[in-house]
Formats: sequence, C-alpha cells, structure tokens
Amino acid sequence: MDSILIVDDEKDILEALRRMLRGLYAVDIADSPIEALQLIQSKVYHVIISDQRMPEMTGVEFLEKAKRLSPLSTRILLTGYTDIESVIDSINRGNIYRYISKPWEPEELKLTLRQANESFLLKREIEEKNRNLEQALKELRVLDQAKSRFLALVSHELNTPLTVLNSFVELISEQKEELSAEFSKAFSSIEGASHRLSDIVREVVEYVRLESNPQIHKSPTDLSALLKEVVTQLQEKARTKKVTLQFLTSEKVVLELDQEKIRVGLKGLLEDAISRSPENSPVEIKLTEAGGSVTLLVTRSGLPMTDEALKAFETGQSLMNHHQNLALGLAICRTVLERHSAKMSLQNSNQQSTISIEIKKLGD
Repeated sequence: MDSILIVDDEKDILEALRRMLRGLYAVDIADSPIEALQLIQSKVYHVIISDQRMPEMTGVEFLEKAKRLSPLSTRILLTGYTDIESVIDSINRGNIYRYISKPWEPEELKLTLRQANESFLLKREIEEKNRNLEQALKELRVLDQAKSRFLALVSHELNTPLTVLNSFVELISEQKEELSAEFSKAFSSIEGASHRLSDIVREVVEYVRLESNPQIHKSPTDLSALLKEVVTQLQEKARTKKVTLQFLTSEKVVLELDQEKIRVGLKGLLEDAISRSPENSPVEIKLTEAGGSVTLLVTRSGLPMTDEALKAFETGQSLMNHHQNLALGLAICRTVLERHSAKMSLQNSNQQSTISIEIKKLGD
C-alpha cells in the first residue's frame, strides 16, 4: 500500500485524517516536524502532508527540509487563508505540490491525495528510466572504448607481419621476369592480396585515429585544389580497376576546413566510389557553389546503396553481393564531415548512385 506521512501538532487532526484515509494508504503520523524529519530519513513516503502553523517551525519550512531529504515525495500543505502569501511563494519555489485549505472537503482531499500519489509514481518511473538510460550510456561508452582499443590493437598487430610481407613482395617483383609462368601467376595473386590487406589495415588505422581524436583545426582551404590532389593520388587505383575519374571543376573554392582530415575524408569517399564502380565506367566528381554553400557530388554507376552504407562496417548492399573492403571509406568521410557541420546524403536513380556533400562557405 502506498505510504503517506501526515504532520500536525493537533493530534485530533492526525487521528481524523488517519481514519479517513484508512484502507486507501499506509498512513504514518507525527505531531512534530522534528519527529517527521526523522521518519523521512528512514522511509520513503509517496506523499507528505503538513500543517502550516506548528510551534517548532512552519509547514513551509518543514516541507523545504523534507524536499532535501526526499525530493521525489509529493508535498502538500494544510493551511488557512491568512497564510496564502507564504504558501504561494513556496509553490513557486517548488517546495510544495499543492495546498489544502481548512476546513477541507473529504472528497476533495482524497482526490488531491490520489493526484499527488500519481505524481510521485510518475516521478519515480521517470527517475528509474533516467538511471537505466545513464547505465546504458555508460555501457555504450565502455563498448565504444573497447571497440577502439580492439581495432587499434588489431591494426597494429596486422601491420607488423604485413610490412614483412610487402617487403618480400617488392623484392620478388624486381625479379618477376625470372619466374616461371606458374610461379608468376601465384605471385600476382599474393601481390594483389597484400595490397588489399594493406588497404584494409590503413582504413582501420585511419578510422581509429579519427574516432579517438575528434579535434579539428580549420584554416582557409581551396577545396577544388585539394580534390585535384586526391584525384591524382587515386588515378593508379582507378586505372587498375579500369575506372575513369572525371573531375569537372577547376575554379578555386575556399572554405574553412581542417585540410588534413578533409583530405582523408575525400580519399575515403573516392576510394569507395572506385571500388563500387563496374569496370570501364566513369566516376564523376563535381563541385558547385550556390547561395551560402558548396556542394560536392560524386556519381558512379553500379549496384545501388542504402543509407546504411554511410555507417562503419556497413556496405549498404545485400549480404549476397560481394564487396571487397570493410566499408570504412564512407564512414571515415562522414566522420570528418560531421565535425565540419557538413551534410552528407545519398541518392539512387537511373542505375546511378550519387553521394552529395554540402559545406558552408567561408564567412557564412
């Protein structure tokens, strides 16, 4: 049964209220505020009712102390009209939920108590949910930190044998012409696998670095020139895939950006476009200015994607489709852009997929 505490220096009032509420609530009574405060320290009351005029302290003063001891308890004051100013002040400060004038109407009092009890139950439910949410948030933070540590450890441990492997691949490639046809074919497979593994490790390391270092340092940056630089770096990868990179912008576009992080993001974006494009197809890169923003469009043909592709380790395609990377390129790009307050979106139409990026112009 829900508990109620009634405080009044008039014992007849206490007994009358206890009889009236018998069977509805578990009622405790106290004939002094000091005794009542001791009870509050040992038990949680849904509702606390106090008379205003008492010898040791006023009801307003008592309920203010009760609030500090039991903030969730709903507090009600019994008072006469002559005390109305102090009552209103206490309501405004949140020390009491409602006041009941003497003499009270029994049904009105019962209704007020029912509402007060419901208020306590609602506050307790909200507090419990908040505690659960805080606990869930702590657990998510722990998992996120564990994920970052795991990825950092894995990428570090992969890098060591990979460095050895790549060294020997490079050494053998210098003597590739001396290999038999059978060994040459096997070596080409090893070389391709080592390059693929290098790309995977590099992406994981980059993603972990961005996740663990959210700070950005902006400076005026020519986005057009930066794009040209990244396109030039990826030409060999595009030729290997038999994909053409078409950069359609030559004008200078200056924005406040973290140049190094944006370079990493753009590289992840274009590498993803190359990997998803079918052979002998173009990747169109277009930079435009309109109003107060700059828009970058990267369009390719091939299988469409869903918005899931913008998340880490999500390809945005059916699991039945083969996709040869960890799908980190777009996640890296999105992470960088979010820290620049840029918008990134995906559109699919006419057998094409377009990644659209909108960035605010310098000074806007």
